[in-house]
Amino acid sequence: MKCQITTLVENCVYGRKLQAEHGLSLYVEVGDNVVLFDTGASDLFVRNARFLHCDLLEVDYLVLSHGHSDHAGGLETFLEINSKAKVICKREALDPKFKGDRENGIRNAGRLDMSRFIFVDKTTEILPGVWIFPDLPVLNEKDTHFEQFVVKRGGELIPDRFEDELALVLKGEEGMVLLSACSHRGITNILHSISSYFDNSRFKMLIGGFHIHNALSEKDEVIVDGLKESLPDELGVCHCTGVDKYAFFYSLWGNKVFYNHTGCIKEIEL
Repeated sequence: MKCQITTLVENCVYGRKLQAEHGLSLYVEVGDNVVLFDTGASDLFVRNARFLHCDLLEVDYLVLSHGHSDHAGGLETFLEINSKAKVICKREALDPKFKGDRENGIRNAGRLDMSRFIFVDKTTEILPGVWIFPDLPVLNEKDTHFEQFVVKRGGELIPDRFEDELALVLKGEEGMVLLSACSHRGITNILHSISSYFDNSRFKMLIGGFHIHNALSEKDEVIVDGLKESLPDELGVCHCTGVDKYAFFYSLWGNKVFYNHTGCIKEIEL
């Protein structure tokens, strides 16, 4: 199974005409199908897709990793451009979300066409070899990233433990690719859930944000210890991981680690 992952939006950019923003959007080609994983913070993903020769009309599914505006800010724009794709997410992704006093959830969630949505609550293969993991138990509380985030449910604000978070997995005969946008529930917890489900199948690549930019070293150590048990062949850090932590991981694992910037294209056979 041949896969290609093109980063339409990320915090950093290297390439003429492309632009960056604080957000994430990945254009994922798997065989004859296309999945868009998040839309970034605005309509920037559309302009970058044009320069990167990624046809958004070909997208079969838009998968939303969680309900934050830097991952779903382009949702309305996408729905206007592409009339066929379904949006896959957890129902909790539509809840109003805040960081401190700042609202950072999905804009105009109450006005969206719900007929375009598929809400998932269990592990699901949406296309051949393309899996959604919405059930991500927190086994290690030390590897979570919930601080300052709240969500409104039942008319009141409560601490957000990111029940809306999900991960995307590409699974072939030769191994797996894991895409995890922010890993609020902990990348080590996410890796454990997926590895257990697929009976310790080999991780050929991991691309995602770990939400540890400027975090204390204790957070780094938890992730390093967890990755040692199932270190993928290639580790693509980006977005909320921070360039500082990319340098840290590179110092440990060298060329296994790459920075998954705007415009990055990775091809892999699974």
